[in-house]
Amino acid sequence: MPELDMTQTARLPNPDALSREAAPAAAFFVPLAVLGLLLPSYSLLAVNQHLLLAVNVLALNFCLGLGGQASLAQGAFCGMGAYLSALTVSAWPEGAAILLPIIVAVVFVTGALISYPMEALGEGFLAMATLGISLIFTNVVHSLPELTGGGEGMVLHEPIALPIIGALQGDRLHYFLLLALLAVGVYLYVCMRGSRLGRALMACREDSLAAAACGVSRPRVRAMAFGLGAALSAVAGALYAHYAGFISPNQFDLHLSLKALLFLVIGGPGRLYPPLLAVLLLETALSEAQILGEARTLAHGLLLAAALLFDPERRLPGLESLVPRTLRRRIS
Repeated sequence: MPELDMTQTARLPNPDALSREAAPAAAFFVPLAVLGLLLPSYSLLAVNQHLLLAVNVLALNFCLGLGGQASLAQGAFCGMGAYLSALTVSAWPEGAAILLPIIVAVVFVTGALISYPMEALGEGFLAMATLGISLIFTNVVHSLPELTGGGEGMVLHEPIALPIIGALQGDRLHYFLLLALLAVGVYLYVCMRGSRLGRALMACREDSLAAAACGVSRPRVRAMAFGLGAALSAVAGALYAHYAGFISPNQFDLHLSLKALLFLVIGGPGRLYPPLLAVLLLETALSEAQILGEARTLAHGLLLAAALLFDPERRLPGLESLVPRTLRRRIS
């Protein structure tokens, strides 16, 4: 049977499908926009970190929510965007408008090329392979101190400067930039979910054999979703790197990937706004609970373990194989 035409799968949904999403989008983004205008500038530093995490959660939703492709490499892709932008824009500050799209394209292709051969692995092994990518990224950064600053990190002196707009500086401006990036990601997600590509991804997630019988190339469609998620994380990493003025491998290690997975699990893969609300509400609450100290990491782990144990098949279609079947049967 001939494979599904990839040029046809990329068609956008009809205007009615997009109009149905207008009300939920307004209910989500308008209060955040008002909040960005009302909050004092010093309070936006922590909020911007939560928005960075929210973008990575949305990026992971492209892979896991649509295609059922579990990934523990989201932090690595975010770090790729941050380090590539730091190295190239610092060397050519006037060329940021040219360099940033190139960086995004490079990370997109990298993610797609990583995903394609991994389809030969089982679902549980696929998650372990992306875990390896995350560890490799941090090790490469540590092993190149002359270029990346190693474990001590690197300081960025040059902000992103765009033609006409000028230098991108300030907490409030970056709040709205990250919020705009999140809105663009939501729009792309809605368009993909309602397109033939999105339906092909969901078919691969539900029953790969039936999807293949219908002519869907599972490695191809999943590689596109994986690449889009990687590119979205890279844009967020590039923006945040120049905003913070300092980056280190600890900011983009496995911890970031696990937090993205945690909040996607809580909100539900494939659902659009609940995971984002989980980030903004729960992460804000945990960050304010200073009394917990390092126990906040333990709280993250316990929440993820509970989601895996009590509802692995509905919430994590790519990771349920990591939970022993006998244990799942006892819990259910």
